[in-house]
Amino acid sequence: MFKHIRSTVEKGNVILGYISGLGILLMGLMLFYEVVCRYFFRSPTIWAQEMSIYLFMWTMLAGGAYTLQQGKHVRIDLVIEHLSKRTQQILEMVTSVAGMLFCAVITWQAYEMIKSSIGYNKVSATLLRIPMWIPQMALLLGFALLTFQFAIIIIDRYMSVFAKGTEEEGKPC
Repeated sequence: MFKHIRSTVEKGNVILGYISGLGILLMGLMLFYEVVCRYFFRSPTIWAQEMSIYLFMWTMLAGGAYTLQQGKHVRIDLVIEHLSKRTQQILEMVTSVAGMLFCAVITWQAYEMIKSSIGYNKVSATLLRIPMWIPQMALLLGFALLTFQFAIIIIDRYMSVFAKGTEEEGKPC
């Protein structure tokens, strides 16, 4: 069961990671178009900046879980690299629990914010009048995926440290 969930989450992360990359490319093209319209034709768009901001939110938040899955999030290795492999895994498990709890709280708060936005029919304060639940959904999706990815890391580290044991046991730091 865990392998199926893990596979689904990781495939979703990879798909969203690539979509995020394409979103960044699209955002760059939209801003390039805005610059050309503004400076060469003296006719700025009314949509490019707002849409770029929303696209930036989606790409950064949706790509976060993929980044975590790939081990590319910021980490401080100065002290950690001097610890035993087992201690490193335990420390990563503990920090992942903290990360998962934080992301779960943000996910819940994003859900509440979206529910409120839909209930009050909130729209952006611009000419586009985008329903605010659409950009807010990036927060919900991004942090929900991060919560699942942290859970996978916790289970992986637990299995490698406590279920199987390690070769590092008994070795000095």
